Amino acid sequence: MRAPGPAVLRAFSVADADLRPLPGGQGVAWSDGRLVLKPVGYAPEHAWVCDVYSAWPDHDLIRVPQPVKSAEGGWTAYGWGAHIFLAGRDAVLLEEVALVKRASDAFHLVASTLTPPSFVDHRDDPWAFGDRVAWEGVPPQGDRRALSLIGRLRDVTEPVLAASHVIHGDILPNVLVETGLPLAVIDWPPYVRPAGTANAIAATDAVTFRGAPLTLFDDWQDSDDWDQFLVRALLYRLGTTGWFTARDRLTGSLRTHVERAEPVVTAVLDRLS
Repeated sequence: MRAPGPAVLRAFSVADADLRPLPGGQGVAWSDGRLVLKPVGYAPEHAWVCDVYSAWPDHDLIRVPQPVKSAEGGWTAYGWGAHIFLAGRDAVLLEEVALVKRASDAFHLVASTLTPPSFVDHRDDPWAFGDRVAWEGVPPQGDRRALSLIGRLRDVTEPVLAASHVIHGDILPNVLVETGLPLAVIDWPPYVRPAGTANAIAATDAVTFRGAPLTLFDDWQDSDDWDQFLVRALLYRLGTTGWFTARDRLTGSLRTHVERAEPVVTAVLDRLS
């Protein structure tokens, strides 16, 4: 795990002796107990998220991290960003999966008022590719098995009339719980899609990767477009995995993603039959 260098620590007034790696996530975050330091992946996205977080209007409804500017006055210093440590533990999956939906609904109630950022049209990463496979008809990549699943899902896609808003593209593992405080949402990859997409991604991830029962799809259904959101969520994840497969870069749970996804795809298709 790459630690932030001396210039980064000086920029955010962090003492090297107090720095510790944080567990969870992608294993890239560090903390001195006061601040959390993380590498910045895509600077325009990071700057936009920091601007939104710093002006967040309702921490009593849902908490978000409070970003910290560097000594130079920017949100990024030498490729790193910082925010104030946010109290809370990860929501326990699957016992607290209902809290994920509650947090998502609250988060997206606030996010629905935001002006969509322009950088999402230019972002070029595996997850942006998967999103475009799901929503924009971009040709998928991957092996025969993945492409077959994608084809089956694409055969049942229909237009979604719900308005698009800024959403959280990976909310399932990014909800914090702290006694006496509102739920918190962290690690925000923004997308501009109908709000129901966020819950559909969380639900299909919970079933595919965490062993949640298929009844979760019924429990979380809250609109006529729900089944289409499930289709798009599965396409998004399979499109992303296909990108990694085409470059022989599968790691971790992605190695078994297609196998795990097959029964989930079948179940969602059965809902539409």
